[in-house]
Parts: sequence; C-alpha cells; structure tokens
Amino acid sequence: MRPDETCLFRPHSRQPKGLKMRKFLLLAGTLATVVAAVALPAGAATPASFTLTAGTFSISAPTSSVSLGSQVVSNGSSTITGSLGVVTVSDQRGGATSWTASVISTAFTPPAGPADPASNVSYAAGTITPSGGVTATAIAAPDLTGVSPVVSATSTGVSSASWNPSISVFVPANFAPAVYSATITHSVA
Repeated sequence: MRPDETCLFRPHSRQPKGLKMRKFLLLAGTLATVVAAVALPAGAATPASFTLTAGTFSISAPTSSVSLGSQVVSNGSSTITGSLGVVTVSDQRGGATSWTASVISTAFTPPAGPADPASNVSYAAGTITPSGGVTATAIAAPDLTGVSPVVSATSTGVSSASWNPSISVFVPANFAPAVYSATITHSVA
C-alpha cells in the first residue's frame, strides 16, 4: 500500500489504548442518548389514586318465628331446647378490630297464665364458623334477663363469623298447655 492510500481495515493497527477507550465511550454515550430519546416520548405524567372506605358492621339473625320444639305438660320441671337459626356478624370495617355479640330475651308468655321468665332462658352459641381473619369465642349465657355477651371476637381485617345457637328454656312444673312466645334480640358492638 502506498503512503497516500487509506486503508479501512488494518488488522494490526497500533492505536494507543487510551484512544480506543475514548472512541468506545463516545460510541456508547451516543448510543445511550439515542435509546433514551426513543424510549421516553414527550408527554405529561398524571398521578392517580383510589380510596378504600370502611364498610358495614352488622349482625343478622332469623326474623321469622322459630319453634324450639314441644313436649307434654308435666307435674315436674323440664327443659326444652331448640336451634334458633344461623346468626352472622359481618365486619367490613377493615384493619384490626374486635367485637362482642350479645343477646337478651323477653319472658316466654302464653295467651293466658304465668310467663316463663327470661331468667329461665339460656343461650349456647355452639360451633362458630369464621370467614376471613377472625378468631371468635363462645361465651355461655345462662340467664337472658339482661343483655348477655354470647360471642367475642378479634379480627385482622374484613371478616365474618356465623353460628347456630341453641336456646334452652327451663319449664317449671305444672305450667298450663299453651304456645309460649318470646322475642330474642341480638346486638353487636
């Protein structure tokens, strides 16, 4: 090759190492600028958000009449027991919460004659079925004259708990044949 000719490929060119590194960095920097210009189109950024609000906290129980059973009158005292129906506490407040379900009863009253007082009425929650992060514990309630706690619970978030309580009514001796009716009211706080 003559000295006035330029060779595009020199297998053994002797460029200083610093010059090669500068060319490489210049090429890499140019390539990064081109990629950044292509990857980030012009535009406007819009912040976005959403809100979660606390839900309801409630208790539900059967609202139609429930029969606890029947038995023959006797000159001795007895106890009659029956299921009330499914009771459910729904807690959609979110976060760590706790609650207590309570119950109260009126006396079981016949159309005529003496009533069977609420002090003779007891409540057993039985098996509690949890849903979500709730831990619930049954509390025995042997006398429903006043508001009596029957289930207490703690929850780590949205949850519910259900149970089918047994109501037991002590029937004194020599009560007259009749239909005895009461109202059993649940609450939760």
